[in-house]
Amino acid sequence: MARKTTTKTTAKRHSAAPKAKAAAKATTPEVVPTTQSIETLPHVGVEALVAQLRHSDADLARDAATALGALAHIESVEPLMRVLENREGYFHPVVRAAAAASLGMLKDARAVDLLIAGVNDAHAEPSAEAIRALAMIGDARALQPLMEVVRNFNGYFLPIARRAAVLALGGFATAEVKALLQAVSQDQNEDAAIRDAAAQALLR
Repeated sequence: MARKTTTKTTAKRHSAAPKAKAAAKATTPEVVPTTQSIETLPHVGVEALVAQLRHSDADLARDAATALGALAHIESVEPLMRVLENREGYFHPVVRAAAAASLGMLKDARAVDLLIAGVNDAHAEPSAEAIRALAMIGDARALQPLMEVVRNFNGYFLPIARRAAVLALGGFATAEVKALLQAVSQDQNEDAAIRDAAAQALLR
């Protein structure tokens, strides 16, 4: 079954996952004013941003995850990994996507296994961001999982994730990768955007 898409965050504000929303309101401190912009968030301390990851407003939690990546501080890695793992099912897809993107910026190898798991997220945005993060880190463990996304034998992955995987594979110069990208770039039954991405990846 194909994965779900998520709504653009510019359309409306998001609340936290329903089953955890009430608990979040009771336990999450309002650490950053709701009027604070993403440009100023990196100037907030790591501890405050980590607390805001569990804010009941998912847009604010997303901004905190993005700011933790911008801080480029090693203390941000494990909290972002917990968001991506989402063990309690609490974190909204937009927050998971932002956490994955920030982990890619931080390029910490500890996150690779969780990012590989995040590729299979039920929502397309976190999946695509996990793929892009793996491309930024460049760890060889990601090679086979990314190839599986491109091949998409069970039809699970949407084009946004498959295109991200195609572009990510451009950073892995192996014969197997080149053969796959070549085949995709010449497949007239393939999505045109993915064909073009494969041709672009071959030039890297």
